Parts: sequence; structure tokens; C-alpha cells
Amino acid sequence: MEKAAHRRLQSVPLLQMDHPSTWKFVDGLWQVQKEREEQMVAGNPPPVKRRKYCQADRRILSLVRNFERRPMTEYLRGIAHNFEMTD
Repeated sequence: MEKAAHRRLQSVPLLQMDHPSTWKFVDGLWQVQKEREEQMVAGNPPPVKRRKYCQADRRILSLVRNFERRPMTEYLRGIAHNFEMTD
């Protein structure tokens, strides 16, 4: 998970514990989403994305636009290559 996103989740009062319950975690995610939506409705621009995430967005969009021209396994493999699974 991106460090900024991790810090944002840690700042939610419902999630300020080592092992929140599933429901507390889901409620915390809803709270973060609500705050983000309120910022957008107020007219504030979204936070600037890192260059690597913008590049990944462009690659994924290209794959999606060409969905019908590729075999399903190739499409899914292409999508999977755009995600990092790190600790």
C-alpha cells in the first residue's frame, strides 16, 4: 500500500489500533472515502499522482481499450503486470 494511503488510514480514529475488526476496518474505509468525496465536491483538486501511477493508469487504459483484440489470458496477464504486490 502506498505510504500516504497507509498514513491516511492510520489517522482514522476507528483504525487507530493494531488489529481492528473487519467492520471497524470497513467503516474506516468508508470514512476515508467520504472525506475524499467531500473534498472533490468542495472543488478541491485531487492529490497529484506519482509518475509511476500515471504511467500504470495509461498502460491499463490501453489494455482495456484493446480488450476485444486479445485472448483473455493475455489481457489478464497484462493487467496483472501493472500491480505491485509489496509489503
